[in-house]
Amino acid sequence: MTAPVLVLVMPSTPEGPATITAHRIRQRLAKIHPHIETAIAFSGNADEGAARLAAKQEWTELVLVPMDLTHLHDLPEPVHELSDRLAGARPDLSIRLGRPLGPAPALLGLVDTRLRLATHRAHTQEIDALVLSTPDAGDKRGAAMLSRLSRMWSQHHRLPVRLANDAGGAGHVDEVVHTLRLEGRRHVAVGSMWVCENTAWHEHVRCAMGAGTEVVSSPIGDDPLLAEWAFERYCSAAMGLVADDPGTEA
Repeated sequence: MTAPVLVLVMPSTPEGPATITAHRIRQRLAKIHPHIETAIAFSGNADEGAARLAAKQEWTELVLVPMDLTHLHDLPEPVHELSDRLAGARPDLSIRLGRPLGPAPALLGLVDTRLRLATHRAHTQEIDALVLSTPDAGDKRGAAMLSRLSRMWSQHHRLPVRLANDAGGAGHVDEVVHTLRLEGRRHVAVGSMWVCENTAWHEHVRCAMGAGTEVVSSPIGDDPLLAEWAFERYCSAAMGLVADDPGTEA
């Protein structure tokens, strides 16, 4: 019996840097698990993504794995939309939905590594506050985990840490940085818990820098950990199992 195709669903539109990151993660998976066919799709363009996947007539079963770092339980709406469009285009296709990768403590180490590199390149001498930045606030469980991660990050660095996202309002990165500066914090750094570079992330960076941030780290990008988690979510969905809670991963 042929294994289902593993489809990495990137939380982005199919832009240059996002596409490169997606292909690199896919290639990493294909190298480690050559017996599993892999593909990529983008939740920011459901019509095109569904059309491309539906065109593969030889495929009979897919597992969509959301490469999302803010949702722990509920699937992001764009992933549901992609699945619905695909089901409409190929009623004969068996589609299973994996759980999102979700936020987890292990991601803080990846954010730290990228932030250290960014501060080194910017010749930043002092940091007195941190912002943990995400594309959105996630689902209920994801938001709770993000709050926990901000506290862990604060304890680790002995600095105040605030959460920011791209959803607008008081939680938007420019508002968060502005508030920190009003509190007397003059050397703010932003750690990006985003999967890949895209237009939204670049606008996020522009807003952060415009508000007085000294440095913003790059997104997580192509990292072995994301590939590992994606395969775990794939296996769980393919076998009809429930994956371990990412919050238990160190």
